[in-house]
Amino acid sequence: MLHVVQHGESLHLIAKHNGTSVNVLLRLNPHLRRRPDLIHVGEKIRIR
Repeated sequence: MLHVVQHGESLHLIAKHNGTSVNVLLRLNPHLRRRPDLIHVGEKIRIR
């Protein structure tokens, strides 16, 4: 399942709203590990 990042969202908020953790999101999206604090509006993030 993918989530499209919206304005004002963070990995923490996305994880919380989807019943998971930031660590799980980082495991599912290795490209985010280098800069987990930098996500962009419209970016697709795997959440499951």
